[in-house]
Amino acid sequence: KPFIFISSPILFLAFILVWRPPVADTSIINAVYLAVVLFFYYISYTGMLIPWFAVLPEMSPDNTVRTKIASIGVAIGILGALVGGGLSGPLFESLGELKMALVLGVFGLIAGELTLLGIHQRHEIDHSQETPRFFTVVKQVFADRQVLSFAIMIMMVQLTYQLMLMNVPYLTTEVLGKDEGMASMLMAEVIILIALSMPFWYWLYAKFPKRRVFRGVIVTMIVGFTLCFFIGAFPTSIDLLILAMLVFPVAAIPIGGVFLGSLIIIADLTDYDELKTGKRQEAIYYGIYGIVRKTGWALCSLILTGVFGWLGYSAENPLGIRAIWMVCALSCLIGLLAFIPYKLGDSQEETKHIMGI
Repeated sequence: KPFIFISSPILFLAFILVWRPPVADTSIINAVYLAVVLFFYYISYTGMLIPWFAVLPEMSPDNTVRTKIASIGVAIGILGALVGGGLSGPLFESLGELKMALVLGVFGLIAGELTLLGIHQRHEIDHSQETPRFFTVVKQVFADRQVLSFAIMIMMVQLTYQLMLMNVPYLTTEVLGKDEGMASMLMAEVIILIALSMPFWYWLYAKFPKRRVFRGVIVTMIVGFTLCFFIGAFPTSIDLLILAMLVFPVAAIPIGGVFLGSLIIIADLTDYDELKTGKRQEAIYYGIYGIVRKTGWALCSLILTGVFGWLGYSAENPLGIRAIWMVCALSCLIGLLAFIPYKLGDSQEETKHIMGI
């Protein structure tokens, strides 16, 4: 609770200050200012997000309840991003950048602080325990094969969503031959489908073993990204934008299953850790999840520029743009292979039986 309580107003202030550079013209002062403001923005964002994630295992030990809470949270978060993104343009044009930031920031601040009302910790924190060093924790956590299997998988699979976001504008203008504004329509379709798919993923994860559902999700993403590669590859009477909107859901809808499955599987990993150590260490596992996920995202720029430089990214030579989809499919395949050793159950009792603890 204290982390969310403190981080929320810092995040709000940083968001406002991003839009108020100290110098009106181009200046090195603005660059330094932006670097400092973004540092506080991202560190406070992390201070909000990791505790929020880590609360999930604390809210209930029941798999179905956890899945329901996570699915609602993911759906609201996606729709919130969609609404915020949709309102930012009109608010910017009608009110200016500062008032736009204030309107969106105030809603974010209130929502963040209201989170505190729904947080109820089931386990008391033992303040007498010494906090281990960061690299010691990382070494201990990744020494476990189950954690390592999940971490490699999630890095390889989740980076494909970021690659999709980065590649869609190039696909829209160079392959589909449409205005750049149409890229927003494609991504809106992706985001809306992810949000609308939450009830479906909730049903699957609540009814079947999470590890099997997640593997099915990854296989579907591989099929979807492979199909995306063939958009614009052959002459067709169908408008390419319509074709893209028909094919994208095959890759987009499973991404909702990735977002939801990640959160509830990490809850299982924290339960597994408690069986081994007798300690509740949710923040460690959700924090490492954040590190692994952002490491994958950091690789996306290198992948995109490397593939584009090698194969091209123009209307005359769009192979690099199309090849990104095969890179996504390959990345998912690597993630699927890495996830094969994962075998934790959906409850502590099942995990205890499977792992022989």
